[in-house]
Amino acid sequence: MGQKVNPNIFRLGINKKWKTEFFEKKRHELPLYTFKGLEVKSYVERFLEMQGLVLHDYKQQYNNSTLTLYISYSVLPEFILGKKSKTEKLVLTNKLNDSKVIKGEKPASINFTQDSHALLFKTRTPADYYKIKKYLTKHSQKDFKPRMNNSVLDFSQSQKVTGVLSNFFKVLSLFMGNRFNIIINFCCLNKDLGFLKKTQEKNFILLQKFKGTPFLKEGIELLFHVVYAKNSASLLAKFVAMQMKKVKRHKFFLSFLKQTLTVLVNSALSKVKGIKIVIKGRLNGVPRAKHKILTIGDVPVQSVGASIDYAQVTTHNSNGSYGIKVWVVEKSNSSENS
Repeated sequence: MGQKVNPNIFRLGINKKWKTEFFEKKRHELPLYTFKGLEVKSYVERFLEMQGLVLHDYKQQYNNSTLTLYISYSVLPEFILGKKSKTEKLVLTNKLNDSKVIKGEKPASINFTQDSHALLFKTRTPADYYKIKKYLTKHSQKDFKPRMNNSVLDFSQSQKVTGVLSNFFKVLSLFMGNRFNIIINFCCLNKDLGFLKKTQEKNFILLQKFKGTPFLKEGIELLFHVVYAKNSASLLAKFVAMQMKKVKRHKFFLSFLKQTLTVLVNSALSKVKGIKIVIKGRLNGVPRAKHKILTIGDVPVQSVGASIDYAQVTTHNSNGSYGIKVWVVEKSNSSENS
């Protein structure tokens, strides 16, 4: 058997760079920084997963007393953080005075008095943050100054302490021993490419046979960013892992995945040359494990000069474990210009 080399490590120094950058002053600092970098990344992935977000790309830099994180993420449909459901009782009475109680859940209104950092994860969609910002800039500060009393200030300060991002910063600072100033740059993928999706609406008509499936809307939304953003192999692998855990008809989902990626890769605005996906496990719950290979476009895995992004994920459900490997071949600058 041939040796399986990680494509990302194999191309370091050619067309790949390290995701973690630091300068060790002593010999023992090299494994220490490497261990801390892996732990911080796993915590960031877990934190975003709990908030209904998927990590797309991640970079970290150590510079003397400063830790800088660059995090790009994608918003999932279950991103409803900050909303608490209220149970309401509805009593129905017929002509015979027979009553029936029906319980329903009604989402509570979101309180927009949070600080700007906590507000990033308190709104339902990324566009809500900009709507609130426009509202605040539209009204003058004179309208807000008389209303600011001690109780409001205490309330806002208490909200800052108990916010989601404040806990995120606390955990990172405790793990780093309170010796680093932490700077985090967030970037949302779902907010910038709305106008490009409208250009592909005619192509999505080919996917009408998957209408009514739970993964159609979420899949088109996320796979669109896989093709039009760089370093998206991890995003695609995590999406496939989530669906393999939820869906029982795995082969039906894989046919949807291949048709959707074929439509998107062949579009004129695509930044991806080809995609290869290998899935191994008990597909459709059969007794014996099998592997399925999906290849879309041109995937030159063995050529060192090709810009390939690679990711692998393992997921588990009641049928056992599933291994997912993803290769995404990006177009070079010369091919994009031509």
